Amino acid sequence: MGKIKRIMLLLGGLFIGVYGMSAQEVLNRLRNSTTAQDRRVKAVMRITDKSKRVQERTLRMVMKGDKKMLVTFISPAELRGVSFLTTAPENMWVYLPAQGRVRRISGSAADQSFGGSDFSYKEMASISFGTSVASGEADEVELNGVKAYLITLEQDGERSRLWVEMERFLPLRLEKIARDGRVVKCIVFADFQKANEVWIPRTVRLDNLARGTITELKLLDVEIDVGIKDTYFTEENMKKGA
Repeated sequence: MGKIKRIMLLLGGLFIGVYGMSAQEVLNRLRNSTTAQDRRVKAVMRITDKSKRVQERTLRMVMKGDKKMLVTFISPAELRGVSFLTTAPENMWVYLPAQGRVRRISGSAADQSFGGSDFSYKEMASISFGTSVASGEADEVELNGVKAYLITLEQDGERSRLWVEMERFLPLRLEKIARDGRVVKCIVFADFQKANEVWIPRTVRLDNLARGTITELKLLDVEIDVGIKDTYFTEENMKKGA
């Protein structure tokens, strides 16, 4: 680390110690800690309904930065080849092999279930916080004995609370707030592992408090910085299937 960079980090630490951090500063540090240039992931999604019955899906996820993502279902058979593509908050598409066409997702369709899970298309598109905006100051709190920042996020008129681990700037817990103030969904990030200086949560669990259902996403195989190009995120690759 160069001398100038060390001085800037020291001065930044002193400034934060005196004045605290804004919510946007915390969010920016979180993105720096958790965003890889690109990543390729195989994951298992387990969906538990009110009766404790479990459905399982296997996915392949290819991501670049914190906005571009192509997700393809590998199993079960009825979902095999279904894919979801996003390149920006306003750009989302789904490919359904049975229909043989790519359909743009817009308006209220963005709030529909992703593959029968508790995640909506919009939530999958913003799972890396690339489209979120933080407001106000960061409060210093504790969550399960861990020192954390508590910040407020805004996205498309929706409000959420996010707890960020103070030491490594990792997301711990996200609560989505309804207009009446109720917490309707809670997302917990856990089992962090470091690869190429990037922290990856191996487990992401969403509790849908409004429905009493749970979706858990477990990352199995993770490859970081493999050289994925922007041109990968196309309708043609959506149609290639699993």
